Amino acid sequence: MGKNCLITGATDGIGLEAAKAMAEKGYDIYLHGRNAEKGRRAVEQVQAVGGGNKVEFVQADFASLDDVQRLAEDLNARLDKLDVLINNAGRASASSIEYSRDGYEMTFAVNHLAHFLLTNRLLEKLKQAPGARIVNVSSIGHKFAPFDIDDLMSENTRPSNAYFRAKFANILFSNEFARRLEGTGVTSNALHPGTIRSNFGKESLATRIFYTVAKPFLKSPEKGARNLVYLATSAEVEGETGGYYANCKPATPAPETNDPVLAGQLWEKSEALVRKAGYSLT
Repeated sequence: MGKNCLITGATDGIGLEAAKAMAEKGYDIYLHGRNAEKGRRAVEQVQAVGGGNKVEFVQADFASLDDVQRLAEDLNARLDKLDVLINNAGRASASSIEYSRDGYEMTFAVNHLAHFLLTNRLLEKLKQAPGARIVNVSSIGHKFAPFDIDDLMSENTRPSNAYFRAKFANILFSNEFARRLEGTGVTSNALHPGTIRSNFGKESLATRIFYTVAKPFLKSPEKGARNLVYLATSAEVEGETGGYYANCKPATPAPETNDPVLAGQLWEKSEALVRKAGYSLT
């Protein structure tokens, strides 16, 4: 039986490059994205390098927990197991606070809550795959603004800090999942892929200017994707869990990301937000 890999946010950037690399390694690929036309083009690109492996596009808007739940139900119905889940989809902060369809701050909703629900809903399929791996794409940006467990909607801070807080939440989530999965054989690790030349950050003028000016000095998507593929496949990290990586080696995150009490609080609040919107984790 072949190995399955789901990559969220895989129609361009590091997600697409990771999909190509995973296909080359023999995985059947499920590419997630919002836009069907971009998904079609991404599938063609991955098929061109994948040597005949299955490559499918799966569509969902992560600004809607209903879409996330529908995606999980579809995959649960079709897959016997899930060997690798790469939680990569995300968006930068906008110039002003925006809200998801469920009424939550958009950056937190897309970067954290969507993956929180999706990963929990796919957990049984991950447990069916020996040595399954969850890879959570965070950012060094998690160090750039203080995390406030009592202000998850970023109502009391600059809109630009919403992204940094969401990336902090990615690491807390990854670590808490690692603790909850002890003994199951499923691992959960987070990473900083580097600052990448891509279409990321178009939500605000300041971010667009930064990426335009800094473009010659940024990593290519191909190089950034190596970090994702390393955690998803390397024998060096087999069985390792609850870590944070950069440049394919362990790195040091902000100390507070290793606080199990804070991680537990985020889990409880995230579950409450999901349930408030009408959805459950199982």
